[in-house]
Amino acid sequence: MERDRSSSYVAAALLLVCISLASAPRGTEANIFGGKLYQKAQQDCILFMGINPLRLDQYKKFVYPPDRDTMCLIRCIGISLDFWDDILGFDVDLAEQEFSPLVDATFKKYLAGNITLKLELLDPLDNCARAYYAFRTFRAQIRQFIGTGTTTMAPSVNFQPLTAVQILDIIVDCAREVNLPPSFLTSLTKGIITDCPEVQCLIRCAAVRTGLYTDKDGALLANLHRQLDPPGEDLASFSLRQGMCLQRNQQPPTADCCTRAFKQFFTCLRPDFEQFFIRNRETVMQHFLYKTDQPAEGQATPVVQNNVLDPFGGNMGMILSSY
Repeated sequence: MERDRSSSYVAAALLLVCISLASAPRGTEANIFGGKLYQKAQQDCILFMGINPLRLDQYKKFVYPPDRDTMCLIRCIGISLDFWDDILGFDVDLAEQEFSPLVDATFKKYLAGNITLKLELLDPLDNCARAYYAFRTFRAQIRQFIGTGTTTMAPSVNFQPLTAVQILDIIVDCAREVNLPPSFLTSLTKGIITDCPEVQCLIRCAAVRTGLYTDKDGALLANLHRQLDPPGEDLASFSLRQGMCLQRNQQPPTADCCTRAFKQFFTCLRPDFEQFFIRNRETVMQHFLYKTDQPAEGQATPVVQNNVLDPFGGNMGMILSSY
């Protein structure tokens, strides 16, 4: 019943959407998978399908959770822009055309195979789900293929995940190297993040030292997945989620290395690092940063008093919430 109702919404919408797109000058727009035509089709489909318009901001950021409305929205957009057909499936020829010469026949075959494998797991009569997961697979593969320094899937052969304490040690070393004022480090342990050059460079230093980021390749997603080991999330899902976030937070070419690491890598990975440190709270709390009377030998960094913090509540209250 729900499927029939969604299909009727889409059918009603498509005529109006197609009419509204028919006169658009396609040659002057960005490619249809992210340009003005796409945004226009998306807005029209939301309107005609009766989806809450408050969700438009979410969709504009290419955040598409797997709920029924979103799945049918993708189907509506796909039919409107000719990249999806309920009988023929996802049009990989159009993907090749839109991304030529980057996408060649070899990649097109690879993409088609991956989409086919995904669709074989779905109900063949559920066209909304089929369109949604085909589109999702396409976006993940195309971003991996033509990524511009935002992500890389290839892990370092020598990469070994670090303990939470080892990461804290690296943060302390980096704080010293970038001349982070002691008061700033104290603020970091309370979860207060100051957007300033010293903190930005601290984040970059720690990300590079831990083997999770490079200036050339950006976030090393396979290494990050091994390091963070997010519960119940495989590498493909993690890479899709983070890849979309990193793409949304892409920095201009003029941005310096520290700014790029802070406003892109840090913005996207912070929640996952919070959870990583929370899962390792027992060892983290043994670090000298959280000891009132046991500073590490030779460390000039001030020690934060535990009794003024709520380490794992609210904003996490520690440096672990800031990394």
